[in-house]
Amino acid sequence: MHSPRFLDPVPVSVREWVTKATADHTFHLQKQIVGFLLRAYGGLLAASVIIFLLQGFGTWGFKLSETVLKFIGAGTIGEIGGLLALTFRAVFVKKR
Repeated sequence: MHSPRFLDPVPVSVREWVTKATADHTFHLQKQIVGFLLRAYGGLLAASVIIFLLQGFGTWGFKLSETVLKFIGAGTIGEIGGLLALTFRAVFVKKR
């Protein structure tokens, strides 16, 4: 009986192997970077929301100046906008 075709060893050139290994490594690094950024931005966003909630309800005498709150809000909007820009560029822009 003849063995299935997919079990036959396929010769691979060094160039093909290096290209695949490089692509796999790049994908792994990109996956780690995106995971870290999502955790970091998620934590920063949660901290910003908690600060605004504490400010709004005045819990435990929590009181920040309006200037500080504006900087926190601007930073939060900037971080989300930056993450969206990076995501859209990575997903929708075609490579040349």
